[in-house]
Amino acid sequence: MLKVFEAFAGYGSQRMALRNLQIPHEVVGISEIEGDVLLSYAAIHSDFLNLRKEINKWIPDDDEEIYKYLEEINVPLDYKTFENRARKLKKDKLQEMYLANKLINNYGDILRIDPAKLPDFDLFTYSFPCQDISVAGYQNGFNADSGTRSSLLWECCKIIETKKPKYLMMENVKNLIGCNHKKNFEKFLEYLESIGYKNTWGILNARNFGIPQNRERVFCISVLDHSIDFKFPEPVQLKKVLKDVLEENVEDSFYLKKGQVMDNEINQVVSYCLDANYWKGVTLQDFLAKHRRQLVTDKKNAEGKFMVRRLKPVETWRLMGCSDNDFYKASQLVSNTSLYKQAGNSIVVSVLEAVFRSLFSDKK
Repeated sequence: MLKVFEAFAGYGSQRMALRNLQIPHEVVGISEIEGDVLLSYAAIHSDFLNLRKEINKWIPDDDEEIYKYLEEINVPLDYKTFENRARKLKKDKLQEMYLANKLINNYGDILRIDPAKLPDFDLFTYSFPCQDISVAGYQNGFNADSGTRSSLLWECCKIIETKKPKYLMMENVKNLIGCNHKKNFEKFLEYLESIGYKNTWGILNARNFGIPQNRERVFCISVLDHSIDFKFPEPVQLKKVLKDVLEENVEDSFYLKKGQVMDNEINQVVSYCLDANYWKGVTLQDFLAKHRRQLVTDKKNAEGKFMVRRLKPVETWRLMGCSDNDFYKASQLVSNTSLYKQAGNSIVVSVLEAVFRSLFSDKK
């Protein structure tokens, strides 16, 4: 049984991949701080949706006990200010947040985790924040002790050193190996080597693993056993195109305002890379000029012009390799805006499946 700890867990794409591959595993803990993301994780990977129907059976009577627990693990945090929001939650939301975190064994804020108190695990996954690395982000870098979100990578060191898991899996944006950040990346790899790990890294694109999205990401697999000759999976021919993930009979609210129409349809085989800001929308002019924040055409208006629309949240989750079943579980609890953000911040499940299949081919 492979024991797993997911740092910066998101909605648990790593866990989805292991589940889909039917690799026997147990997620012994996660580290995540965002409230909506935690609700999605609990909805998908636990019995939260059923237990919340009779939530008073599963939570303390004293609200102060709930506050104490959430403040100890420092969740949920405001995404912009990183202030703890537990005492600002309405009672029903407070109770749900408590139950969700208990069910998924969330250790919360990685800055507060004491590695000595963590259970043992074999695989440590750490897709650390990309905001200060991404070309579309803040570009503040990830120097150790710099206080940037991306510098949280270095907080993983205390966990890795203490627990010494057999396998490590890191993922981040392609710009991690860009001229401004590669030196820090190499420094981190040297650190891992110094404590006994053998590293193999590469750039994988979702379009090469069955998903019609042009999404290049850096993956790094580190192993303690140097006899393991890990190789990244070879690309496979893309059989699914963008139109294959699109819904039929889409609500009017997803179409752009009148006037933003086209004479010809948008006929792309592969979507542009999704980002966490997709919820902010885009104009047709910006889409055509910058080739980002994917738009599609699927019907004509009375004048015979192609109507242009944004992707629906379920379509963005499909482009991340998620099942509709997982999406609809999460969508019962969080807004469309949050669903867009979560998709843009996640890892394509199909790519993870290919990586884990290569790494754990004998573990099934």
